[in-house]
Amino acid sequence: MGILIPLAPFIMVLGIVWVSAHYKHLNKTAGTITDDQATELTQMSKIADILDQRVAVLERILDDEVPDWREK
Repeated sequence: MGILIPLAPFIMVLGIVWVSAHYKHLNKTAGTITDDQATELTQMSKIADILDQRVAVLERILDDEVPDWREK
């Protein structure tokens, strides 16, 4: 029991340093993405643009063939 009293401040300081280092590391890595994720995001963006174009074409076709299709 006598050894715990001198060790307590040392353990507390060590704990504070560890917690602050942990959260600094989390803050550094929080807003970053990997190269693989960036590539995948670019591919998904291209696919979304293609799908958006397809939907626009389909809506134009429906507007020409069935003028009141949006109200149904």
